[in-house]
Amino acid sequence: MADMTTTATGAGRPVITAWSAVSPFGIGRTAFAEGARERRSTVSALAEAGPRDDACTVPGFEVRAVLGKKGTRSMDRVTGLAVTAVGALLDDTERSRAVGTGEGAALALGTTTGSAQSMMDFTRDSLTGEQPFFVDPARFPNTVMNCAAGQSAIWYQLKGPNTTIAGGRAAGLHALNYSRRLLAAGRAQTVLCGAAEEYSTARAWLEHHSGDGAPGAPLGEGCAVFLVEPAAGEDGGQNGAGRDPGRRTGRR
Repeated sequence: MADMTTTATGAGRPVITAWSAVSPFGIGRTAFAEGARERRSTVSALAEAGPRDDACTVPGFEVRAVLGKKGTRSMDRVTGLAVTAVGALLDDTERSRAVGTGEGAALALGTTTGSAQSMMDFTRDSLTGEQPFFVDPARFPNTVMNCAAGQSAIWYQLKGPNTTIAGGRAAGLHALNYSRRLLAAGRAQTVLCGAAEEYSTARAWLEHHSGDGAPGAPLGEGCAVFLVEPAAGEDGGQNGAGRDPGRRTGRR
């Protein structure tokens, strides 16, 4: 990819101006920061049967309890995690919501496969029901990996480019690089950039059978989101957050 200068694109180097997270430490960046600072263990016992009996899950996270009953009847866990994290970031300050929503706001979300549990449940219902088409159509969107990003955009009026990047454990880094490219190309004024993963029995079995059989670290879940924008300067740029418009934003 050729270098792009701020003269050509109107964007300064990308900077992270806000962030939030939904993690095994709890909901919000304060919970994450305190948990990380105290080095608290997040491993908990699982009630359901699986390849192992522990995981690092978000404590007490129930989609409808956190987000309310409207629009969440068929929402799966990874979508709920993403919508919650994006909402927490936008609610943090008035500025975050002002620059992080609308026509110029993009969303780039990394994941592995989306919700493996939703995919398997929907497929199982089509095979075990009286007819293959006796399935809940409201749950079909959960079977595609861009569901979480799409729902986040719908909930919060993110009208810019909406991208899901399947990159395994490096998906968050891929999303961050994609966000940089969106800003450099002038395709967005700000980007909500992050990664989301849910814990489920289906994902646990997939992970178990994809390895060499040796015990590894417990699976985790959560979503982290950054607000990324060009450092054009609050006085000189429309949405910029820094004061360094002359840096290059090309290949790194």
